[in-house]
Formats: sequence, C-alpha cells, structure tokens
Amino acid sequence: MAVRFWEMYEGTKEQFQLRIVAGKAGMDTVVSWVHMLEDETIVSRFHGEELAITTGMKAGNPDWLLKVIQGMAKDDCAGLIVNTGMYLEEIPEEVVTWCDEHNFPILEMPWEFSITELIQDYCTRIIDQKQFEKKISNAFREAIQGKWKEADVRQVLGERYDMEGTFQAFCIYVKKTTEEEFNYNQAVIKLENLFGLWKGNNKINASYGLIRIEDFLVLILNNSKEKVYAELPGLILQSFSYFTKEQRLYMGIGPVASHIENLSASYKKARTAMKMSIGTGKQTIRFDEMGFFKILFSVEDMDILNSYAGEVLGSLEEYDKAHNSGYMDTLRSYIKNDRSLIGVAEDTFTHRNTVNYRIQNIKKITGCELKNAEELFPYQVAFYIRDMAKKTQQV
Repeated sequence: MAVRFWEMYEGTKEQFQLRIVAGKAGMDTVVSWVHMLEDETIVSRFHGEELAITTGMKAGNPDWLLKVIQGMAKDDCAGLIVNTGMYLEEIPEEVVTWCDEHNFPILEMPWEFSITELIQDYCTRIIDQKQFEKKISNAFREAIQGKWKEADVRQVLGERYDMEGTFQAFCIYVKKTTEEEFNYNQAVIKLENLFGLWKGNNKINASYGLIRIEDFLVLILNNSKEKVYAELPGLILQSFSYFTKEQRLYMGIGPVASHIENLSASYKKARTAMKMSIGTGKQTIRFDEMGFFKILFSVEDMDILNSYAGEVLGSLEEYDKAHNSGYMDTLRSYIKNDRSLIGVAEDTFTHRNTVNYRIQNIKKITGCELKNAEELFPYQVAFYIRDMAKKTQQV
C-alpha cells in the first residue's frame, strides 16, 4: 500500500537525472517522508522509512558520508540521494561497497538539478499516496466487515487488486505498552518491507493491504502463491521479534477465499483464530486447524461461555474454595492423562491411592462418573473457557 522508493525513482529518474550508485536491491523499501540532511545529528531523530537528500557539505570530514548512511540504515531509513558536483564530485568507493553489501540505496543527482524541486515532488507523491491509502483502508474495512456497497468498493480496490482473485486475512494482536509504541511502529515498517513488486528483489511479490481495526492489525493478501502462505507467518514473527521473543504476539490466519465478496469470511475466521491464539498463548493459529475450537472461539459473547463453564465446574470450584482441596487441578490432570490414575499421580507428585480417593470424591461432587471421553468432554471445554478468559484478561 505504501509508496516505495523505486516507484518515486522510476517516475523522476529522467526529470532529475537520478542514478542508482549502490544498494539497488533495497529500492523496494517504503518511503514515509523526505528530509534535507547536512548534519549527521538529525539522523537520530528519524523513525524509519525516511529518505534523505544531501549536498555532502561536510563530506570533507573523514568517513562523514559512511557514518551517515550507517546511522540511517540502523534506523531502517529508505535511502540517501547525494546532490553531487559542488561539495562531492563522486561517492567514495568504501560507501558504494558498504551500501551494496547492506542493500542500502544511495543515488546521485547532478548539481544543476534543484533539491527543493525534488523534495517537493516526492513529498507531493507521498501525500497523494497517503490519501489513496486511506481510501484503500476504508474500502477494505467495509469489505471485511460486510458493510459495503459492491460498486464503490470494487471501484476503489479494483485500481490495485484483482477482485476475482484469491484473498486471505491475517489478524495480528501485539501486547504492548505506551512506551513501546516506537518499537511497534518499527515492526510494522519491517512487515511492510517484506513485500515488493520491483523486478530483481528477493521480497514477497504480492499485492497486500494492511489496516488497523480496534487494537490489532489485519494483513490482507491478494493472489499470493501457496509458498507465501506457508512462509509468511514465520516472516511476520521475525518482523515483530521485539515482541515475539517475550511471547507477546498473537496471530490468527484465515483460509484462502475466492473473490472479494468472500474476504469477509476469511477475516472473521482469522479473527476467531486470533482469539484462540490469545486464549491458548500459542503465537500462530490457522483457522483450518482449529477443529472443535472453531465453534468455541467463534462465540462473541464471553458471558455465554463463562456461564457454561460455571454450570459445569461451579460445584467443584465452590468445594475447592470451602475446603482448599485442589480438586480442580486433579480433574484437569485426570483429563490430560486420559483417566490414568498413574499418570495423574506422576503429574501431581501424589500417591496413586490418594489420587483414586480424590477422583471418587470429584465424581460425588460433580454427579458424574467421568468414565469415558464423552463424559469428560464438557469439563475439558469448561477448562478451556476458563483458560481463555484468564488469557484475555491478561492482554
């Protein structure tokens, strides 16, 4: 969705006689804004995706230009254009080598061309793109929520996407603090930079949409290859590595759907899978692999689920509170170990006879013999609901 460096380059290379000197493989990066740069200290104020233009006024200082591009690359900036001919005749070889090795784009523009006009041109393109992105986001939001006028949505999205092609939704929730908003935005930048349509790059060649709904992200793929569907979840986790290393990212993946009309179904299923991801603590859940839990996590009203769990476990919970007996943990282990007393004994470090005594009491309290999987199933579901409620409260 965002404007890419290569798009601006292709549209202005003849007008401003631009030449890619090094880092061509990085030209597919997103550009959020353009800045004039003559003092290296300004780099510390960049937030990522910025493109800078310099005359190289301070290039007489040893390694000045190399330090500038290294600082920009560290902050995930888009690239640097050098206005050569006055302070800098050509870009030093060590800078060229470094940019090629690190895929950081550095371009030349002859001195006789105006930096002011180039910045104005690029900023206008970025503003126009942001306005178009807003239209795209609103159209996708209407499409996935099923509240849309088909003709209007097709008109907007049809400019960039194949309406009769395949669509797939990914819902991504990140547990973050206000202080971590910068880290979050940096991760989103890395996510967007996974994609690219410029020839010769090694990025994901696919049309995509990225929108924010409530407190989570929705990534939408259009006509992507099966290999991408398989590899993308791992790449998303890498993009959000700051959060994934602490298990604070939860992702649900919807099935592939044909035609824009069915995108809403993929989104709803991705959101259901995300709820299960949050509820179980597992980072990535595919809706197609959820089994019975498709039903459980599709229930929007948590009061209904909590009421059911209370009906099933209420008597045992009350007994535990009154007698501090820990029977809830025993029953949970009994289910996990498929009714094996030995398994429960090993799991809870309790003598087998004691386990048997506790199970007999649990049967009396619940009024259920717990003799087969069918009788245990309601209790298993109730435990899942309790766990899901706790996880949801934590995030």
